[in-house]
Amino acid sequence: MFKFGFSSDGAEETTNDQEEDALHWLQSEEINPNEINIDQNVTVNSIRCGERDIKCVSNEGVVDSLKCSQDKDNSLLSAEQNHSDLITAVYEGGLKIWECTYDLLNFINNLDVDLNNKKVLDLGCGAGIIGIFACLKGARTVFQDYNIEVIKSITIPNVSLNDISFDKCEFFYGDWESFLQLQNKALCENDKFDCIFTSETIYNINNYKKLINIFKNLLKKTGVVYVAAKCHYFGVGGGTGQFEDSLKKEDIFNHSTCWVCPNGVKRAIIKIILK
Repeated sequence: MFKFGFSSDGAEETTNDQEEDALHWLQSEEINPNEINIDQNVTVNSIRCGERDIKCVSNEGVVDSLKCSQDKDNSLLSAEQNHSDLITAVYEGGLKIWECTYDLLNFINNLDVDLNNKKVLDLGCGAGIIGIFACLKGARTVFQDYNIEVIKSITIPNVSLNDISFDKCEFFYGDWESFLQLQNKALCENDKFDCIFTSETIYNINNYKKLINIFKNLLKKTGVVYVAAKCHYFGVGGGTGQFEDSLKKEDIFNHSTCWVCPNGVKRAIIKIILK
């Protein structure tokens, strides 16, 4: 187990090879949002972005609901009880809205990225804030997160709260490797993504190959990826520098840093396109 903290006290930074080999990653599957019972009494918060308010369920309310549920094996509840933001291959942090999500949201709003009639992937979506914004700008969005409980308890309710038709959305949970396999079965070039947005997803260097394979195989030739992340994740070892090194090794991408946080924790947004 790792504490997914961002303090600068320094800690063990990666799993060893034996631990990584022993992990059992969740198989990816699609979720039908129409089969999900949405709690109408959950507390709702709002995130302001430009002239828009994006509604989202309260994380505290979700945790309270999980505590009252009969599902004692729920991964989100297990993480909450252990006061952990990350249990590798069990819970991957989707319950919280992390700093870099706000960075990415404000960036694409300020840049006025054209998303109308675009196909968007919100990868590692968590609460789905980026994908919801894309939908409100006219996109068709695929929401993907590791934990099924995140998609059911947070992402889908948030989409519903913002009066977005489920006809414009698809929802998947599970590991990136099997998610790519599912997508590859159905996609031709025209069905690939115009934009892939992902934030706070490069903390684990052992998952870089999976993430880059998604970019390589699912991005349109004319598409763009935006990765929002911290420059270093203390306690787990990843960061923007290590990720850019991995991109260079592939030699099929052009990438550049298009935004840097001017103060506080060092954070950045990386733009990636195919050569």
